[in-house]
Amino acid sequence: MFGICGRKTIAAGQGSAVRLGGNAGVVLDSHGKYYEAVKAGRVFSAANQAAVAVTAAMSTTYTGLVVENPATSGKDLVMLEFGWSLSVVLPTALTVFGLMVGLDAGDAAAAITPKNMYLGGAGSVATVDNGCTLTGTPVLVKVCGNAAKGADTVTVLDGVSLVDLNGGLIVPPGYYVAVYSFAANTAAAIFSLMWEEVDV
Repeated sequence: MFGICGRKTIAAGQGSAVRLGGNAGVVLDSHGKYYEAVKAGRVFSAANQAAVAVTAAMSTTYTGLVVENPATSGKDLVMLEFGWSLSVVLPTALTVFGLMVGLDAGDAAAAITPKNMYLGGAGSVATVDNGCTLTGTPVLVKVCGNAAKGADTVTVLDGVSLVDLNGGLIVPPGYYVAVYSFAANTAAAIFSLMWEEVDV
């Protein structure tokens, strides 16, 4: 393998030697890992715009954050990131946060507008809502962390509150992903999800 040290610019369709850093190591990417997808306008994010109540476990009368991929979208939603934070002391003693999935019957309203992470880019195919009636019983597929209540004025976050899903969950047309909480909580949490939209 042949490499050249230093930054290079090449046109689409051209070949090139691999890029080397000053220590002779191979440079795999000179930008952040999502740069190419964001620059191409394929990455979107959605978040609650205020603290939201979240229903317990796999309740189908759901509140929290749900991203639905319409059956006719023609896109896969490749999930990249899940985040959460608390705006007030956690109402319950302990909860677990994660992601659950299920079939989409188009029951979510477009209460939240996803933002293209290339600001000014095209809109998303996804429908995002703070709550809706889910079709069928969702299935928990990712456990991402937990939060516990200490004294009456203390909340303890155990583990990270921003999870890199790294494409490990794909939501095809006709499915949804929603935030899971082990315990119901009144309006205390704010959630976010980030994904890439790729042709089926």
